Amino acid sequence: MKKLLIYALLQLTIGWLSAQVYHVGDLYTAEDGSQGIVYYLFPDGSGWVVALQDCPSAVWIPGNTWVDIPNLPNVSSNSHVILLNDTAGYSNTQIIRAFLGPDVSAAALVVDFGHGWYLPAISQLSMLYAQLPVIEAPLYAAGGNTLAPSFYYSSSEYDGFDAWGIDFASDSLNAFAHHSGSVTVYPKNVNANVRAVRSFLPPQNVYDTTLTYQWNTGSTEPHFHDVPLQSTTYTVTVSNAYGCTNSASANVTVIDNNPQVIYDTICQSAIYENYGFAVSAQETAEVGEIVRTHTVSAAGCESEITLFLTVLPHDTVYIEQTAGQSFVWNGVTYTEDGTYTQHFNNQNGCDSTVFLTLTLDGGIDPDPGPAPDTIPFGENDTLLIYLPNAITPTRNDGLNDYFCIPEKYRSFISSFEIQIFNRWGTVVYRATDKNFRWDGRINGKIFFNVVYNYLIFFEDIIGRPYILRGSITIL
Repeated sequence: MKKLLIYALLQLTIGWLSAQVYHVGDLYTAEDGSQGIVYYLFPDGSGWVVALQDCPSAVWIPGNTWVDIPNLPNVSSNSHVILLNDTAGYSNTQIIRAFLGPDVSAAALVVDFGHGWYLPAISQLSMLYAQLPVIEAPLYAAGGNTLAPSFYYSSSEYDGFDAWGIDFASDSLNAFAHHSGSVTVYPKNVNANVRAVRSFLPPQNVYDTTLTYQWNTGSTEPHFHDVPLQSTTYTVTVSNAYGCTNSASANVTVIDNNPQVIYDTICQSAIYENYGFAVSAQETAEVGEIVRTHTVSAAGCESEITLFLTVLPHDTVYIEQTAGQSFVWNGVTYTEDGTYTQHFNNQNGCDSTVFLTLTLDGGIDPDPGPAPDTIPFGENDTLLIYLPNAITPTRNDGLNDYFCIPEKYRSFISSFEIQIFNRWGTVVYRATDKNFRWDGRINGKIFFNVVYNYLIFFEDIIGRPYILRGSITIL
């Protein structure tokens, strides 16, 4: 089955120079020094290059048995539209080479695939025949030779017995082709000529060679060529001589030509740009589901992609809090009555706004500061315990990680029980140990920006009963 590649653009903010713009007939020199002649250009400036010389003649499949190669599409239709849309020479060659293994007598294995050269697909080979009058002179001038008047293999498979190719000796029109050259099938186990081609990218940034590049593929070149057979993320880190670095990544999504369904999420009022879709902030302003469908095409096949985009809500939380002379909320100290606002990420990763209505009653703060080594306690004393009104259990800074009885009070407590309730009055936590520590978890989960009420029943060391009521907020 044909694979359809959707490429995401990868850009880096680094130094660059103008890239070379090629024309048909220009001499192209690859990074490894191999050369060829540009014989076809796309509107964006990318194109195809033909090697100066033939590769060794080869059979399409070694041996006397015929094989229908898995994962390689059979281009067996009589429709010239389908036939001449097969331009996937690189991926065709990659599939054939992976199937054949180390056998070097096959047409797809005699090309210098490691340096970007491959066996052309039938459409690429057909276009090469059409351009012969234009590129013959440049081929000779560069020391190469024109294609021999004989049959050349393509990388396009007809079926298990035959492969497509072109007879460069023929001038007859063919029902499958728009130009001269007999486009026909040829037995896979018969020796034929092979001419390699390669692709080049559109004119783009030529990156500064004084910088150091490190791709997650292991490459250290400024750029590289790849045609993945499955969805892949590419990442590059660029460093200069002073140790400054910059990184970027791009996703290459590989899908087949069956209809595709993609499920994704986005926060309210955010811009969505993925899988070739563009959804504006105005469209995501309401919570719900957005459905989009579009068709993409490449390498001669089309695929319809449907996106089901779930818009996740922002949370708005209202908290009423009473404190003494001041109140500490998420590291900020408030000393006046009023309504205050802070922003957090909710459990879906979306922004949430929390409104705190604070009333200060002028009493003793819940955190009175460092405790003395001992607390005077006599028969006529009343035991006063001040507990925190908020904890931050996931900050892992050693401060306010747990809701507990401060250690300085525990020696004056004998029997003890605490019950913590949710907003519906259900007990979500209970302990009878005065050394308890609650991290806000309920059945292993933490719900942030939630206020819980508590009741504490205890007796002091001389048997006097107490009841404490209060609330605790998980931040």
